[in-house]
Amino acid sequence: MTDWEEVKRLAADFQKVQLSSTTQKLSERNCIEIISMLIDRKMLDLIFTSDGKEYLTPSQLSSDIKGELYDHGGRINLVELAKIIGVDLAHINAQLNDVLKNNKDIQSVLGHLIDSSYITRIAGEINEKLLQQGQINIGNLTIQYDLPADFLQTQVVEKNLGKIIYGKQDKNDPKVFFTESFIARTKAKIKGALGGLTRPTPVSYILNQINISEKLFYSLFDQTSAYGTLTGRMAGSQYIPNVYARSQNEWVNHFYKQNHYLEFDALSRLGITDQKSYIKKQLSNQDYHVLNSCIVSKSIIERVEADIDECISSKTFIDLQNNIPSVFNEKDEEMILDLVLTGQKKTQTLRLLNYVFSKAFLDKLMKDCGSLIQDKCKVVVESGKYQQYQVSLLTVSNKSHKVEEVEEKVDKREERRKKAAGGKSGGGTQGRETKTKSTKKSARVVQRNSESDDGIVPEKKILEIVTFDDIKNVLQIPLEEEGLDDAISDEIVQYLLPKLNEDAIQIAAKLFATTIADRTASRRQTHNDIQNKLNAQIIDVRLFDKGLKLLPTDLQSQLIKYLLKTICTDVVTEIMNYISTEQNINTTTDNFNIDQRLKFVNDLPAEYKNPLILVIKTLSGQSIDEFLTTIEDALAACSMILKKVDKKKDRTVVLNHKHQLLEQLEKVDDLALVLHLAVVIIFTSATQTMLHCSGRHISGVIAFLKQYLMEEQILELTSYHDFVTLMLSGGSEAESAKEKLKEKVPMIKKLANEYKKPVNEKS
Repeated sequence: MTDWEEVKRLAADFQKVQLSSTTQKLSERNCIEIISMLIDRKMLDLIFTSDGKEYLTPSQLSSDIKGELYDHGGRINLVELAKIIGVDLAHINAQLNDVLKNNKDIQSVLGHLIDSSYITRIAGEINEKLLQQGQINIGNLTIQYDLPADFLQTQVVEKNLGKIIYGKQDKNDPKVFFTESFIARTKAKIKGALGGLTRPTPVSYILNQINISEKLFYSLFDQTSAYGTLTGRMAGSQYIPNVYARSQNEWVNHFYKQNHYLEFDALSRLGITDQKSYIKKQLSNQDYHVLNSCIVSKSIIERVEADIDECISSKTFIDLQNNIPSVFNEKDEEMILDLVLTGQKKTQTLRLLNYVFSKAFLDKLMKDCGSLIQDKCKVVVESGKYQQYQVSLLTVSNKSHKVEEVEEKVDKREERRKKAAGGKSGGGTQGRETKTKSTKKSARVVQRNSESDDGIVPEKKILEIVTFDDIKNVLQIPLEEEGLDDAISDEIVQYLLPKLNEDAIQIAAKLFATTIADRTASRRQTHNDIQNKLNAQIIDVRLFDKGLKLLPTDLQSQLIKYLLKTICTDVVTEIMNYISTEQNINTTTDNFNIDQRLKFVNDLPAEYKNPLILVIKTLSGQSIDEFLTTIEDALAACSMILKKVDKKKDRTVVLNHKHQLLEQLEKVDDLALVLHLAVVIIFTSATQTMLHCSGRHISGVIAFLKQYLMEEQILELTSYHDFVTLMLSGGSEAESAKEKLKEKVPMIKKLANEYKKPVNEKS
């Protein structure tokens, strides 16, 4: 009773407190802070909602999770679940383990909660789909239900197979399930499609027609008892009906019997992949040879052999295309010839393109080219090409000998070095081991010879006396008469060309040997002629130099340059051409500049090179005396003699030169040249020396001649010179100047012809 009274008193106090109004109230913020403090001190276990205005206990959160899962039909996304309950996803994940642990029928799959009711429901849906379609594939179900393939296969299909899902699992593909009725229908489709085929058909085409998968077809093919076979069980395979195989074998046997050959490509077109094995099995009782693209019977080989025997005996040729099937390729023909051409037959024949020629036929064609070779050899020897070829052979031979000698020396030194470096002699009574310091000299020699140009032996080049076109022109008519076209004619000419050139070189050697004596005599005569010509030119240079030394210094230097550039250069060019002929160098130096002359001379032997370089340098100088001094050594190098100075002959040369100028003046019609010749003639008559100048120097020479002319003569020459200048300027007065010059020409010619040195002047 005492306890009950205590309870009543506490209840009355509690009621009194409830009914009484408080003087102080806690704000919402204070309440939140108090609850947060209690949670931090772990005196309360609460979970904040997303808005922070409500709290949940863990047990309430677990209850809400299970409730929402039930409301959503047994499957819900965890992210969506967090939004619905209004808590953070982290709280859902934290509480998830407790939910899964206490509820065995709930699973977490890829961010979804799934219970057993959902699995049972989709198993029923899958069974309905299996009954409708006849088969299902786990891959398609993953797309439809957005679940992992392993989960669907193990937890849904396989777990409920025979309970909710009524079907069978494919042994070849565990991810495929089907019904018995579907397999029966598919077998019927395959059997019907294959039974109606009479020729090889790609499996892909069959599958498109009956609309089944490739894997299912291959798994059910052996159960259909089809009348045929498959070429394989991969992409691109074909179905070969038995009826086609029989017709295939019949075609092969008949074709080989009629044509005596069988192409591998033809078998490929029939669908036979391993042709050689098929032929070996199908034609096991036949005697045949395997070629590159086909097989061929022994009868064709014997026929070709008989034709080649006839070709050799008749000294003609055969066309292989007329003797073997046209489908044979080049390798097939070569293999047939290897079988046929044995022993002497191989040496007596030659194959060119599709033809087999007897060597006797080709020898006859070579004889037809005999006159051509004789003519060509004569031209080659006379032109000097044969001599140049012989010189090149000697050069190559000398270089190869030098390389061999150096290599032999290097090898011997290397051998001695190795012996010295080895050290173990064991000789004598001492039996001591000795070591000798090796040297690297031989290594340097080897390196030098291997890296330098001297160590490379040049190849010997064959002189081409007759050309391809020469031979073809000679043989064109005979080959056309034989019925050979241009293609095989070119091959024949190409084959004969090196042989004919070898024969031509031998003939040229004999011809050169017979004519070398005559050439030596002719060469001596040429040598004398060139020597006389050079002496005449050098005398002219000396006399011209004597004349130009009378002129003023400024004009004299110009005329020295002109003389060196013209006649002196001609002398050097003549010598270089002579040396080019002597050294069998096929080069003409007439148009060489100074650099080209130096390059040409630098390639000559030292006996020519040294004196010629000195002469060439004088051509760019300012002294005729230097040229005359060095030219004598250059002539001596060419075995020529420079004639001594003879004053009597000099006077004769000057006189002859004057007469030549007068004859030229008499015939000339060029108005400017008339003045040039007249001035030079007057200079020669006045000074008794020769003058070599160009047209631009005429005014200076006229100025020099004033001391030897009368006033009216000077006026005539000066006036004529002025009109020539006007005419050559091409201005408006050119035509009138030309007319004036025509009027003055007779007077200028008369002045030159009748000019005599005044008596009071000193010669």
